[in-house]
Amino acid sequence: MSGKPEDHASLYGSKLEDHASQQAFKGSDLTRLRILQAIKEPIEDMTVSEICALAGVSRQTFYSLFSSKYDIAYWYLLTAEELFVFPIGRTLTLEEGLTRFFTFLDEEHASLSCAFERNPPKPELRQRLSRPESEFLWTIQSLGIEPSEDLKFCLVYTVESANCLVASWCIHGMDEPPKRVAKRLAMCIPSCLTDLVSKGLERTLQNG
Repeated sequence: MSGKPEDHASLYGSKLEDHASQQAFKGSDLTRLRILQAIKEPIEDMTVSEICALAGVSRQTFYSLFSSKYDIAYWYLLTAEELFVFPIGRTLTLEEGLTRFFTFLDEEHASLSCAFERNPPKPELRQRLSRPESEFLWTIQSLGIEPSEDLKFCLVYTVESANCLVASWCIHGMDEPPKRVAKRLAMCIPSCLTDLVSKGLERTLQNG
């Protein structure tokens, strides 16, 4: 990955946690959020036309924002990652980032529990997971460290495991509180990665 990843937090204004008033979203993302909130049944059981009718948008508008109905949940997930997961080790601690991430997802628990595809195709899932992997690789490389093959393996394994936990939590109704899920995920991350996260944030703070 070349160059510093784009900082998407600025796209959503200063009140990122005031999601209930929808101030975390602007422009076309407000329409995307409305589409997500229209999902009240398992995504496999709803057609795009039904979703559009409930969201009050045309099919043309829908397809200008999403390539398929299965992209809706992943758009929201990626937004949460850009705001709270990718900054871990840069401007957020592991605990801060994960807690805010799961809290953000919980804001739309009713829709996300239906919006996630139960059995996503493996090639598409692998492609989606490449972004978090690249972001964390950049964080590590920004410390002047060239990741070993063992470290890359830990990173890929952690991202894949975290994705399974997130999807399962969402699909099963988010019955566990966000803070508890965040704590449990943090406990499962190898120390070789958490140590680098702490080191990265420490350097950021030192550089002011």
